[in-house]
Amino acid sequence: MKINGNVVFNKNIGDGLFRMKIDAGKSINTKPGQFINILVSESYTPLLRKPISVYDAYDRFVEIVYKVAGDGTRLLSQKKQGENIDLIGPLGNSYLDFQSQIPDNRCRIILIGGGTGAASVHFLAGCLKNYGIPFTFIQGARCKTQMVAPAEFKKLGCLFTTDDGTLGKKGYVSGLLKEKLTDNTVIYTCGPKPMLRAIRDVAKTKKNVKVFASFEEYMGCGIGACLSCVIETNEGVNKRVCKDGTVFDLDEVAF
Repeated sequence: MKINGNVVFNKNIGDGLFRMKIDAGKSINTKPGQFINILVSESYTPLLRKPISVYDAYDRFVEIVYKVAGDGTRLLSQKKQGENIDLIGPLGNSYLDFQSQIPDNRCRIILIGGGTGAASVHFLAGCLKNYGIPFTFIQGARCKTQMVAPAEFKKLGCLFTTDDGTLGKKGYVSGLLKEKLTDNTVIYTCGPKPMLRAIRDVAKTKKNVKVFASFEEYMGCGIGACLSCVIETNEGVNKRVCKDGTVFDLDEVAF
């Protein structure tokens, strides 16, 4: 769905981190794990839209969290209140689409976000809380100033890890996961690939653990046509992150 929305606010919330609220004019029925593809410039530079996970969605509003990492996100960070914003979405699948693959409805739930990937699982955490479903929540970042909205995450019972120990436990999310993980657990996660690999390795130390991960691949079109975001599965079949994901059963992905 193509939407011409308006910027409600676009504010700096950390070291290179920005949070934007968009008035889409109507509800776009977004689910946790999905993303929107934003046109950041009317010119040919940059040519491609920017795919960004949904941090929250309610009524006719969509919120995103992103980090300035290049020309596209720099231009996005300069958008002001009231400016028009052109987006396509919601795109991709959802963490909720994997409910039928959970071996036991009594499984514990652990949510893990790393870097701006924390935005994706924040949306899921809010949904679980609204339904009264208990979960353990972990967010990791390099340092306190790169943590996404820690005050809001703390209200959801989030535990924190930082590489330098400036907030929460010093170390990686995988270290804290080792302490919290038990048999019969389902993990929902989004973040950089090294983090996903570490989570997969920890998950193998317990019985009956499933990991569903949202992948942050470079995307061109966002609708599955350009094949720039392809990842390989263990069966040797290529999958498009934008169209077949972004969320995958981590047991199926070769990386």
